[in-house]
Amino acid sequence: MFPSDKQATLLVVDGSELIRSSTSRSLTTLGYHCLTADSGESCLELLGCNKIDLLFLDCALSGKESLELLSFLRQHYPDTPVIMTSSVMSSAEEEDAFSRGAYDYLVTPVNSCRLEITLKKALAESENRYKAKLFSAVITHSPVAITITDREGHFEYVNHAFCQTTGYSFDEVKGRTPRILKSDEHAESYYKQLWESITAGKNWHGEFHNRKKNGELYWENTIIIPITDLGGNILHFISVKQDISLRKQEQEALAESERRFQELADLLPQPIFELDLQGRITYANRLGFELFGYSIDELQGGVSSLMLFAPEERERVVRNMERRLQNIPFENHEYMGLKKDGSSFPILAYTATIIRNGKPVGIRGIALDITDRKQSEDALQQLNQTLEERVQERTRELDITHRQMMLQEKLASIGQLAAGIAHELNNPINFVRINFATLKEDLADLQRVLQEHRRIAVTLEEGSFSKEELDRLRQLEESLAIERILDDMPEIFVESERGFERITTIIGSMKNFSYRHDIDEKVLFNLNQGIRDMLIIARNEYRDHADVETLFDELPPIQCNPEQICQVVLNLIINSAQAIASQPLPSRSTIRIHTWHDTRRVYCSISDDGPGIAEELQRRIFEPFFTTRDPGKGIGLGLSISYDIIVHKHGGTIEVHCPPEGGTIFTVALPMRINTEQLLAQYL
Repeated sequence: MFPSDKQATLLVVDGSELIRSSTSRSLTTLGYHCLTADSGESCLELLGCNKIDLLFLDCALSGKESLELLSFLRQHYPDTPVIMTSSVMSSAEEEDAFSRGAYDYLVTPVNSCRLEITLKKALAESENRYKAKLFSAVITHSPVAITITDREGHFEYVNHAFCQTTGYSFDEVKGRTPRILKSDEHAESYYKQLWESITAGKNWHGEFHNRKKNGELYWENTIIIPITDLGGNILHFISVKQDISLRKQEQEALAESERRFQELADLLPQPIFELDLQGRITYANRLGFELFGYSIDELQGGVSSLMLFAPEERERVVRNMERRLQNIPFENHEYMGLKKDGSSFPILAYTATIIRNGKPVGIRGIALDITDRKQSEDALQQLNQTLEERVQERTRELDITHRQMMLQEKLASIGQLAAGIAHELNNPINFVRINFATLKEDLADLQRVLQEHRRIAVTLEEGSFSKEELDRLRQLEESLAIERILDDMPEIFVESERGFERITTIIGSMKNFSYRHDIDEKVLFNLNQGIRDMLIIARNEYRDHADVETLFDELPPIQCNPEQICQVVLNLIINSAQAIASQPLPSRSTIRIHTWHDTRRVYCSISDDGPGIAEELQRRIFEPFFTTRDPGKGIGLGLSISYDIIVHKHGGTIEVHCPPEGGTIFTVALPMRINTEQLLAQYL
């Protein structure tokens, strides 16, 4: 930061106390800090202990003492401007003062206006000289080479760093062009493109492999900046050059090290690889490419590691990669690999996390082709299979029968609900259809108005527009009720959007209920969301007879088969709705659904205001083919399958309770984590 004129310290040297006081007051009034001296000796004392920005010197100070003092000041304080003051100054004295370095002179007593103008000019020029010297020192002593050339490229200035780098002195390069540094390793087109760029007024940035005075080659990173006048004409070019030879050597050494590492890695008998946090392959050795059939160019183009696994394995691969990055152990490291040609083969992967600065940045490992081992295992398994075949066949038959029963019950539920779901979908569809018909009519009216506007616009362009045409346009807009159309259209779109949202909700709930997981597959599932989906699907069953009240606690996800659990919930909701509908009631009944959990289990109760279940029948309701409905209205498998799903397949409980005041309460309890060994023991 440079001091402004309002911060300047001024020194008035005058033998007259009256002049010193008068001048000092004027300077103080102008906002400057002012010191005074009555002789050359006191002046030098003040200069020795103060930073003086400008000095007023009396010409009549002890004869020739003022001129000698002026010469001393120019020699020892060249950056401090000196203004000579005198009541009378001859031309010879004036010429002598200026030859010794005086900035200006003022006649005393000094006119305040002339004083302020002269003072500001002197301080401004002093500051500019200071800045110029500072910038010159910065450029001269900069560790980066800096050159200035004229518009034809001839050197006009080079700093010390340029001379050190190239070995040329300023006198040796002055008037010459940068071609003295050419190494002939760059094509002429390279220099041509550079020259075309900078002569067009654009900055240029690039690298040169140049030659020093002693013939030694070196690399430099160069920025060339055109300097223009106010009219945009190029006056000079400034070049900033940095010697990057060491960096180039380091890059070459690094490249050589990488080549050596690659050659060593290619000698390994196992495929090795590295992945980033997104699962992209960042490195693989030769055998890794050969194993999966990809080329190096394809790797550099970006190959996701998931493409190297069979589609059915990719979800598990992602899950295991996340576990590896989180340092969570997992057991199964075998996968089905997928080659570029589409063929699959078994692999065994050993992985480890890549840690940088204490944080994981990727995964590295080896992948082994275990086709031979798998073939041996398959042969051994084939031998054992003969012994277990009959048992497995029987188990398979039972499993198929059970699956068919579950599917039959699920299809029965879907068939029973189909009409209701169709009705639920038909309402918003009809609503949207009506809205679209309205929009179609409104759009036709708007098109008529738009055509009339366009016709009038053409009339205006031709200069034959009349007020009658404008009145006719307004009458058309009034007859078509354009304002009402514009007001109604946003609401029509909003209402149609609600209809679409309702359709989406119903279809989404049906999709969630549809078959997605294998019968034995268990995934994490939010029970509350499953209940909400089933209430949407079964809405037509209960909406005419009962209201639904829900009290959902925030539940942790449970490990289960979502479709099977939803099938149980749907069965219980339909049973409650049908029980309520089977008896006349003076008012609407209520189906209440409550969920909660403890440290080990998640619970759901579904209660209704129906007639309840007789005590002697409560013990049999979970038996296969037992039903209390009229013939043709049920096959008696719903609660039996629900019991099997909850108890046998998920290790939970399902209980029924009928309070004395009436109604039925089914309570389901499911463990948060399934004990597979315990479930298996129930079947053995």
